[in-house]
Amino acid sequence: MKNARIGIALTLAILAMSPLVSAEEGACKSPAPGMPLELDGCKAGDSLILREVHFDNDSAKLRPESKIFLDQVARELKQNPTIKVAIEGHTDNNASYDYNMNLSQNRANAARFYLVSVGVNPDQLEPKGYGFTQPIADNATADGRALNRRVELELVGTLVLAPAKPTKVYISTFHAKPQQLEVPVGTEVTWVNYDEISHDISFDGVMGSRIWTSPWLGNSYSLKFDQAGTYNYRCSVHKDVNGKIVVKPSVTEYVTTESPAYGGQTTSSYKATQTRVPYGG
Repeated sequence: MKNARIGIALTLAILAMSPLVSAEEGACKSPAPGMPLELDGCKAGDSLILREVHFDNDSAKLRPESKIFLDQVARELKQNPTIKVAIEGHTDNNASYDYNMNLSQNRANAARFYLVSVGVNPDQLEPKGYGFTQPIADNATADGRALNRRVELELVGTLVLAPAKPTKVYISTFHAKPQQLEVPVGTEVTWVNYDEISHDISFDGVMGSRIWTSPWLGNSYSLKFDQAGTYNYRCSVHKDVNGKIVVKPSVTEYVTTESPAYGGQTTSSYKATQTRVPYGG
């Protein structure tokens, strides 16, 4: 009987603990001090307090340590380019209503400006200032006022990205045209070879592909870029064939390069025309 009671007690203990474990998994939680922000498990309506974002007293100037934490926030947002968030500034109740509304809005704007400066898509970020209208602690105490002075990150929806358009780089007379190309995340870039010799395209020393050639037939190699960053490439044999692909969370315009292939075309007569058009237009 004693063993049976022990077994029942253990079973009940395990059952009691199980929901707690499940609730923790995939939960959307504010980062603990010294820990990075994680958006896994977060959904629209969830809000995270960014306790490591601080400003100078009565100012919207970010402290240096705040930028270190916001760099982590930026990385998380760039890895989740369809998440749209509100950056919310909150204050304690010292000073007037209008003063605190203005201060909280300026602080939200400052955090947004910094995130954009390090590469976050501005369309993901909506700054909002609430002043002292949404306290989370008692403003009658110093500790409560410190808790109320905060920045929150609220998930407000999903950002619909414009579909990335495939674009081309043409190789002729042993040069890539255009030599630098800015594209949004998700773009497929195609290199078209109009030289009478093959080229080996490699990225920062990592081999990509050989673009074989039958003179002036325009054989090609394509690569899709799913992560923001700068990708330098060059032909491993012909060093003048080089360039860079700059992949951004979003772009406002893109370059189209057109090169009609003419019968009997030679590399010396090759021409490429380039135009800039609004992205999504």
